[in-house]
Parts: sequence; C-alpha cells; structure tokens
Amino acid sequence: MKDPAHAIEEFFRRRYGRVALYLPSGRLALYLAFREWLSAGDRILISSVNDDVVFFTVLAAGLVPVLGPLDPATGNLDPSAVDDGTWSGLKAVMTTNLYGIPDRMDLLVDRCRRHGILLIEDACQALDSRLGDRRIGQFSSVAAFSLTKHVDGVGGVLCFSEQGRRDPLARRAESEIRRRGVARRARDGVRLLVKDAADRTSTRRLLAALRHRFHPSEKEREGHRMPYDQAQVLRAGAERGGLDHFDRWVRVDNFNYRTSPLSREVTKTRNQLECFEDNRRRRMEGARRLNSLGLTPASLRVPADIALFRVPLFVSQREKVLEYFAGHGLPLDYIYDPPLDLYAAPALAERIRSPEAARAWSRDVLPVDPLRTDQFLSILKASPGILSPPRESDPSS
Repeated sequence: MKDPAHAIEEFFRRRYGRVALYLPSGRLALYLAFREWLSAGDRILISSVNDDVVFFTVLAAGLVPVLGPLDPATGNLDPSAVDDGTWSGLKAVMTTNLYGIPDRMDLLVDRCRRHGILLIEDACQALDSRLGDRRIGQFSSVAAFSLTKHVDGVGGVLCFSEQGRRDPLARRAESEIRRRGVARRARDGVRLLVKDAADRTSTRRLLAALRHRFHPSEKEREGHRMPYDQAQVLRAGAERGGLDHFDRWVRVDNFNYRTSPLSREVTKTRNQLECFEDNRRRRMEGARRLNSLGLTPASLRVPADIALFRVPLFVSQREKVLEYFAGHGLPLDYIYDPPLDLYAAPALAERIRSPEAARAWSRDVLPVDPLRTDQFLSILKASPGILSPPRESDPSS
C-alpha cells in the first residue's frame, strides 16, 4: 500500500497540478514558502483579518507585514484600494481566502504581474474554493494548505510549480521539523486512542478528562487574540528571527506544528481526504441551511457549489451569542478580533486603512462550521431570539 504521506501529496498533485510536499502543518508550509522565495526585510501585503499565528509566522521569517485594506463585501484584501506607490515597494502578497471565500485573484494576479511581485496563496481555509474555473491554489506558483480545517486531519501541504525546488524545500523542512522522543510518542499515542474512543462512545466526559490528564490544554489567548510583549517580539526579530525565537507565538493552538505526525494520524488524514466528496456535499448542504437564516450579507456572493470552511453570519451582541453557544456545548472559533491593524504594535507592521464598514468582519462575524449545522440549529431552537442582525446588517453598506 502507498505510504499515506505520499498518497496525500498525490491527492494535491492531481487536484492542483503542482508539486506537493506534505508537512506537519499549514503554518510550517507558509514559513517554508517565505524562507524559500523571499528574503529578510522584504515587505509583504497581508489582510488585517487573519490569524495572529500567521502574523507571527511572517515576523519569524524576517518579513515586514503590510496590513492591507479590506473589501467590506468579502473580508479579504481589496487590491483596488492599494495605490501604485505601495505596490512598487512590495516583494510579495499573501491571500487569506477568509472562511473559504475566494480573494479577488484576478486583480491580485494582474497587480503582481504588473509590479513583479510574488503571489503566495494561503489556501488553508480554501480547500474547495475557486474563482471562475480555477481552484484557489492554482493562480500562483506557490500555495499552502492545512489539513486540520476541512477534513479535521493533521499536517499541511505546500504546493509549488517548480519541480527543482522540491529537494531543497524538503531539506529545509527537515532542518525545521522536530521528532518525538519515545516517552512523547507513547503519551501522544494514548491521547489518540482516548480521542478516537471519545468519538465512538457516549462516555465523552470521562474520556475527555483522561485526555486532559495526558495532554492538558493551556489557555493561550485572552479573548480572540494571544497576548504578546512588544519588546520580546522585537528582541526575537533582532536575534535573526526563525521559528526557534518565535516559537512561543507560532505554536499557539497547535503545539505540534513542526513535529512529525504519528503514522496513525497521517493514515487517518489520508482516509479523510479519500472521502472528501462526502465532506464537500455535507458542507454545501449545511451552508445552504445556515444561509437561510438571513444573517449572511447579500453582498457576499459565493457559488453554492463551493464548500466553505465556515459560514459567516453577522449578529448583534456577538460575545453574548458566543457565550450562549459555548454554554450549550458548541464553541465557535476562527474569529479575528481585533483586526491585525489594531492588534499589531506600530513597530511590528505597516498598515493601510480599511473602510469602517469592513470592521464588521472582526466585530460582528459569527463563523459557523457547516458540518455542525444540525447542532447549531438545535441549540438555536431553544432560544430563537438569541440571534439578530447588527444595526449595519450588510458590511458593504
């Protein structure tokens, strides 16, 4: 039988027509892309509604993040709002494809070609997204994917056009990847057994307690963002950056982001990819039902046959809504509030102002996993008045 990591790479080669390299995480894939194609001090345009982990991965690579303006209709970068002077000073642009909503790849490709800029596709939330007849991940020479998102697997994949870069990238990856010791392999093996059992039985609370004993969780965020000390971040950058110096921030929510996955985890991930069409069908059906609530802005036009990672609903009193659903056993995640242009200290990034209406994508958005639509609607049924649109119900208005 084919090695499961090679099978995962083959899935991406077939799907995207690119060379594929399987890695422990999507964030490591992004870091390797930054190191391979860019140099320390290069300026890279990124969205301000993005994961803080991605922001610190950019800093770890020694790059200068330029936090670009948002399109209020999509929550992604608005290329038309960036002036030529800014474009000419950039070395790269990184997309977000927020919740699977495709970036304006046509405009980005045009601007990058015109100014000789590298386009990096962060497709970690966009495994089933496309613009026109091309998939996200096929517009540029390099794209990063995460397997913890759509298919709840482990690891990430870096896709790129040049076959000759594979061996150098694999060697670069080897220098960054950490191996488990014997004791840790045993502990993580027990954790996986307990997790699998919890997924199959009704004794979830007991098994969750056991899992916490072997792999206790740490509170790594205050609200929706991780705390940081500006002086520590600047010191890490002055020490030539790299993942070792930035590890405390890059590892948040995924302690094993550069640790070789257990073979059992990789095999399970391969199996989930092989069933992706069923996953895709269930996501589209869940999205259809969530959209029927009338809390998705009319300006957001995503084809019905794209399987979103999250469906963005816009609600008033969002924090109260989050607390309500968490109290009923459904925590809702992937909220990027405050936006990076408010979160990042001025010494850490440059910024371009976004329209005020775009603030809704961090302030009011309630991202719901379409695979958990039944649970979401069941909880909502007990308190139908908990959801109401914000005063500005359409962020593009």
